[in-house]
Amino acid sequence: MSQLDLTLDQVRALLGGGTLVGSGAFLCRGVASLGAAGPSDLSFVRGERNFNDARESAAGALLVPTPIDGVGAHQLAVPDPFLAFGAVLRVVAERKRHQVPGVHSGAHVDETARIGEGVTVGPGAVVSEHASVGDGSVIYGGAFLGSRSTVGADCVLHPNVVVMEDVDIGDRVTIHGGSVIGADGYGFMQHEGRHLKVPQVGRVVIGDDVEIGALTTIDRATIDATVIGRGTKIGDLVHVGHNCRIGEDVLLLPTVAISGSVVVGDRAVFAGRSGCVDNIEIGADAVLAATAVAYKDVPVGARVWGNPARDQGQEKRMQVLLGRLPGMASDLRDIKKRLGA
Repeated sequence: MSQLDLTLDQVRALLGGGTLVGSGAFLCRGVASLGAAGPSDLSFVRGERNFNDARESAAGALLVPTPIDGVGAHQLAVPDPFLAFGAVLRVVAERKRHQVPGVHSGAHVDETARIGEGVTVGPGAVVSEHASVGDGSVIYGGAFLGSRSTVGADCVLHPNVVVMEDVDIGDRVTIHGGSVIGADGYGFMQHEGRHLKVPQVGRVVIGDDVEIGALTTIDRATIDATVIGRGTKIGDLVHVGHNCRIGEDVLLLPTVAISGSVVVGDRAVFAGRSGCVDNIEIGADAVLAATAVAYKDVPVGARVWGNPARDQGQEKRMQVLLGRLPGMASDLRDIKKRLGA
């Protein structure tokens, strides 16, 4: 069980208010979903469609959008229960993942590296020459921070994260296990039938409040910088090619692949398994649906589907026509027979 151990009054204070139905002294020992919650757990009701589930739930306390009749649990009504439950989960996560500050004896921190206040460096972690780690950050065991790279305050590098040389990471950035930031971009030129490597000597710059999923790769630029904008969230198994400039608050869902030198506008969304070719621009607020592949620029605010990616309405019409093709083929054969006769 995920431990919470807060009274409902403490939860209300954490959330900055709410209408209480029941006892504020009720102790919420844990958190759980509606279906799995027990008498000592806190859960949440997202909207009216879940009211019956709330009545059937064994949860001891509920975050609700409005008091619900017929519910035996204590209730705390808040404007957005889902958002409020997220704030509660942050408390749970901080407790579960708390690290004791300090540099483990099995870590290697170069004498030229700068380590801030309250930093944790786990066993087997490496902080290379002239690298720096900001206050309160956590470098888990097995993580690697390359030469001259910087990690801001309150960041988390999970086990086996690799941050190569000359990478700048902002504040409150989380990078999950196995991801590689700053590997060489895929740069080769053909000469006399051979593929010759173009040295990749640029940087990676990651803004504040970015989260990067597990086993994701972000390549360094050839000579300038690959940039990930503030607030962008990147899923597992994503690839961002060299020289890309990803805007602020962009969503890159798992298994997205973005080729080199692509510009992605603020708040754009790449759904799962979508991607694009190199040297194009994806406009701000554009959405690429799951598995869509863009071969040319996508306008601001556009919604595109398919491979190749097309306007959502056009692609829907084409899919309807594709479904009719077998019948149309049969009709065509009949027409040809009649004409032949």
